[in-house]
Amino acid sequence: MGSFWDGFPELERELEDVRTLILDRASTDDRDVRAAIEHLLSASGKMLRPAFVLLASRFGQAEPRRTHRVAAAVEMLHMATLVHDDIIDGASRRRGVPTLNATAGARTAVLVGDWLLASSVSLIVDLGETQDARALAAITARICAGEISQSTDRGVIHTSVRRYLRRIAAKTAALFSLSFYVGARESGCPEPISSILRRLGYCLGMGFQIIDDILDFRQEGARTGKPTGNDLAQGIYTLPVILALRTEGGPRLGSALRRPPRSSRSAARAAELVRDAGGIEAARRVAAAYTERSLREIARLPATDTRRTLEGVTARLLHRDY
Repeated sequence: MGSFWDGFPELERELEDVRTLILDRASTDDRDVRAAIEHLLSASGKMLRPAFVLLASRFGQAEPRRTHRVAAAVEMLHMATLVHDDIIDGASRRRGVPTLNATAGARTAVLVGDWLLASSVSLIVDLGETQDARALAAITARICAGEISQSTDRGVIHTSVRRYLRRIAAKTAALFSLSFYVGARESGCPEPISSILRRLGYCLGMGFQIIDDILDFRQEGARTGKPTGNDLAQGIYTLPVILALRTEGGPRLGSALRRPPRSSRSAARAAELVRDAGGIEAARRVAAAYTERSLREIARLPATDTRRTLEGVTARLLHRDY
């Protein structure tokens, strides 16, 4: 789990229980499935979404066994989307680890992604939570819509800020929001608290994805496990690019983006133009605004240790470099 949860040992232990639950679920099906899931979990990053389920549940009366299963279901859904993303993008590495499609082939990766989706819903249904199962299905459809939007926008230089924000709301913020909300619901939180947590998840998700897109322009891209300008090389233009195109340096950047074919060298050069035009700083201000909104929502929660944990996590997400 890396170092992100350093300082939160209890939460780190619970996340390890969630990982074990996912592996146990995989072991009941097939040895190859378990091997694939172990591979994916080795690159599972910060496990933010299940952590949000667990943190939200602490504002109610959580029953650990049920909450851990919900958290596992949310993480399995997220893992499925990553597997399918890597297949679509033809990605060979994620967070410095070879992707499943690179090690096992696209056919196996598709099947494992499908298994993860089905098992995610199955875990929720086993708990008798049909409302949560419907929510997971709706979020899955929304994530797919976000991916379709991103695919449609590939190579489209003058994407609007509004369209970009709608895209990341579907791709990232929706699942963050759901993670908080189902954790709150599962533990019997009053609706006002559940609503605050849902809004918190949305704002955190928006800020998180903008920071993630900013990190694509870091010169030391190895920290993120992918090369600098990876999105640019694929014709995916995120907020730093969109905002840089609006500056005096925009025409020069636009000219660079129009030159085919895209290569790692040309993408790195375009990334440099984005930085020089102030696109990174402008995008970071937008991310900071979402972080401020997150902190305002957190301030409305009961003053507990969990609220302080959420404040610390929010600060880490804004200032991270991986």
